[in-house]
Amino acid sequence: MTDIAIDIRNLSKQYLVYRKPLDRIRETFSPFGKKYHTPFNALRNINLTVPRGQSIGIIGRNGSGKSTLLQIICGVLQPTAGQVTVNGRISALLELGAGFNPEFTGRENVYMSTAILGLSRRQTDARFQQIVDFADIGEFIDRPVKTYSSGMYIRLAFATAISVDPEVLIIDEALAVGDIFFQQKCMQHMRKMMAQCTIALVSHDMHSVTNLCDRVAVLDKGRIVFDGKPPEGVAKYTKILHNEEFKKKQRRAAPDLLKIPVEVARKAAELNPEFSRWLVVTEEETGGAGEVIILRVFISKGGLPAKTVSSGDRIEVHLLVRAFVSKREIIFGYTIKDRVGNAIFGENSFCLADGPRPVEKGYSLVVFSFTWPEVYPDDYTITLGIGEGRHPLAHKIQCWAHNIFSLSAIAPGKAIHGMFNNPLDSLEITCLDASRDTVGAAGDVPKGCET
Repeated sequence: MTDIAIDIRNLSKQYLVYRKPLDRIRETFSPFGKKYHTPFNALRNINLTVPRGQSIGIIGRNGSGKSTLLQIICGVLQPTAGQVTVNGRISALLELGAGFNPEFTGRENVYMSTAILGLSRRQTDARFQQIVDFADIGEFIDRPVKTYSSGMYIRLAFATAISVDPEVLIIDEALAVGDIFFQQKCMQHMRKMMAQCTIALVSHDMHSVTNLCDRVAVLDKGRIVFDGKPPEGVAKYTKILHNEEFKKKQRRAAPDLLKIPVEVARKAAELNPEFSRWLVVTEEETGGAGEVIILRVFISKGGLPAKTVSSGDRIEVHLLVRAFVSKREIIFGYTIKDRVGNAIFGENSFCLADGPRPVEKGYSLVVFSFTWPEVYPDDYTITLGIGEGRHPLAHKIQCWAHNIFSLSAIAPGKAIHGMFNNPLDSLEITCLDASRDTVGAAGDVPKGCET
């Protein structure tokens, strides 16, 4: 048995887009070979190898080619060029209840779907109760699926797809549907499957991608622009979103725009003697509109570079920023992420009494601080951002610097129950049985239970 589950080589998919249906006929019978279509390249020269047992996330903007790629892997679509090889039994959730007949009951659809996936009726009989229990749709299993809610639809579809013990499982946005309890159940089952199953997951839920996937491929305009660790992949995807949203100009590409004038560097060094050691933020690490950008960063604790942090430490974030135009409503913020890219905590200057601040054209030194909470001892990264606007939830992203600094959190002599501790406010014990016979072996009598 080969160690490669999915092998994609030089894969391309092109669609011919016609403005009107009649144009197809005109092109077919055109005596001069006139073209009435416009070619659209959904995928361009994709090369991807997924080892057996690996979980890969495929992310990208809408229209980047993610779903097309999964459909070709499953054999639903044929490529225009290239080759796809899948080794092992494949099961797919490409869309909400794909393959279900709305007129059939849930039970009938389960048997039909498992038969298509290669199970005999006897094998389905043996697994049917397991499918029903996982889907948790109760008596609806014997009702037509056209009467199901979207959540019930996908729960039954997911339970059916995983029941065949696939060697390759393809999922397109299926984990984002259903209540929180079903999503947790899916996550737990997926983690169990990962030891013996190859998973290809398309999702816009970055939490699912970072927690379930060993690797991430980022698609943009039909090409793979990143293939590597999930946190870096999510950062790349976020940068693409920001730059596309704000149509960022490439004015930062000129090296002289990134150079700091001697006089600016001298003034910064007077204010902070450590300035020469500040971290340089490169173009590749940032995204956003780019009218106000971060050039240098220094994270300190007690005036010294912060390496390890513990509960109660005051962390200072120093930024050298450049504004290409004066701005009246600028906010600064941070996000702390764990080793797989989950956002753990963060805040921005909107929480302060004076809210957004003006930033003049040119260079400015910005300092803000926060207190490190009692979090699980591990390594964390900090992402820094500059926004513009007065709405706390919706503002224009000017600069977003991803995972540019790491910190090691310690908790000496403390037990952390989860990602962070949240202390109890009070504790009361009320005894409801005053009999000495109910008192513990030590003979201690709770207050209020004296006989």
